[in-house]
Amino acid sequence: MRPARSPRPGAVTRVQVCCRLALVALTGASAPSAWAATPYPAGMTQVEYVDAASGQRTLSYMLIYPAAPADGAEPFRMPMTEGLRLYLDAPAVPDGPRHPLVVLSHGAGGNGSNYAWLGQYLAARGYIVALVHHYRANTYDRSALYVRNRLWQRPRDISLDISHLLQDPVWGPRIDPGRIGAAGHSQGGFAALWLGGAQVDPEAFMRYQRGWKNNPLVPAHIRARMQVDAAPTQHLRDERVKAVFAMAPGMIQAFGMDANGLRQTRVPVHLVVGAGDQTTPADENAAFAARHIPQARLQLLPGTVGHEIFTNECDADGRANFPESCVDAPGVDRAALHQAIGQAALAFFDRTLDVQRAAAGQEMR
Repeated sequence: MRPARSPRPGAVTRVQVCCRLALVALTGASAPSAWAATPYPAGMTQVEYVDAASGQRTLSYMLIYPAAPADGAEPFRMPMTEGLRLYLDAPAVPDGPRHPLVVLSHGAGGNGSNYAWLGQYLAARGYIVALVHHYRANTYDRSALYVRNRLWQRPRDISLDISHLLQDPVWGPRIDPGRIGAAGHSQGGFAALWLGGAQVDPEAFMRYQRGWKNNPLVPAHIRARMQVDAAPTQHLRDERVKAVFAMAPGMIQAFGMDANGLRQTRVPVHLVVGAGDQTTPADENAAFAARHIPQARLQLLPGTVGHEIFTNECDADGRANFPESCVDAPGVDRAALHQAIGQAALAFFDRTLDVQRAAAGQEMR
């Protein structure tokens, strides 16, 4: 994978197509809570809904959440991955208090399930995590029109996803609307920064658009639909997003986010990148952003850690079929790095979203 305006009330038609959960009724209120140290099992379901305001588009995301699977339930087997224990369509845990929400944006041409490991890590510790499948820019359905031209559609659709979740009769009562964070990898990290208030320079973004519109390798019928227009890129800040966790974000400067635009970021930001990343090199991207974002912290993973370290751990089939995504440099331990990255994400969101944790062995307050 290479590299706000809140939606109008009623813009989203709340039609949930694929969610088949047998959920336990919620009994609690939206008070702050302290989460027990003992991890939850993680449930997983796919959610789709129709955005009636923009051409009846179907938007979708994978939801990973604290669950209460039935005794004897077997985890879902996600092809070409290992290290995951997700219970497909399991009932949500009936613990009462509202949960913090993290919405994650995937890399260019990827999909939300590529980051199921991080969703599982956070959900096991009390978070609800929405892993977005970006419209016409994901593994299953993609076009250069969205992957390379309409980049602004990403943060706009994440805002719609947040609205959909908060309005949903099942999930809305389970989410604390005052504790919402955004995360992203690669192009998704860039989108997450947009949600946090970072701005792009209009002229720089249009230069990037012209590069693709004038690229003769792109089929003419796609180029004909590409816009050279920076207006949709402005003011994409979503006030509901209180913190941003950006993994190997890119391409920061190529897309038009300069020092002045980064200084407009209004929330705390944690940036993490591998020192061996050749796709979104740290100096030009994450480190550059960290120098100019007012509340930023940079975490550099030392050694030969590359760009794809942030995606799921692969099994033998994954490594054989997708070595570019699955095979790391010699000596790089993806499972151990996921543990470190998960810990960093949890500590960051706990701090910035004011999530309290009980001591080990204690019940949740």
